[in-house]
Amino acid sequence: MTALYEMVGKGGPVMVAILALSVVLYSRCFKLLLALRRSRLKLEAMVSADERMIPVLRRAREDAGESFRQQRAVLGSMIAAAPLLGLLGTVSGMVTTFESLAGHSAEKTMEGLARGISEVLVATESGLVVAIPALLVVHLAHRSLRKYLQRLNEIEQGVNA
Repeated sequence: MTALYEMVGKGGPVMVAILALSVVLYSRCFKLLLALRRSRLKLEAMVSADERMIPVLRRAREDAGESFRQQRAVLGSMIAAAPLLGLLGTVSGMVTTFESLAGHSAEKTMEGLARGISEVLVATESGLVVAIPALLVVHLAHRSLRKYLQRLNEIEQGVNA
């Protein structure tokens, strides 16, 4: 926990926003993955479907696709926001850096310069560290959805055969 406080301190005030965004983003990512898993498990229980189940299968396909599209839009926005928040931290760090250069004391100038550069790097890195793995999680969810939809089609074709 101390390392987290240190990172927030080093990355500047924008780190609080990046941290909050990461909590919301990853909770929604894992919620999506769990929903897809539950859908697949429910589907496997319907393997012995008959003709009466065709409307249920079609409805499940439509619901899964629409739900994923909605979630992907929200997740995509959050994934895009993370590096932008990192960029905001970069700008904030650059302001700190230039303010330290405007100072009169050489000692304070070097300290301020180092602090500003550290803020720039930590904020930029944090924004990317939040966004990139989330992008991979959304990709995994998309693959899982495709497999689920493929399985739905197989079951429906088995019923029609």
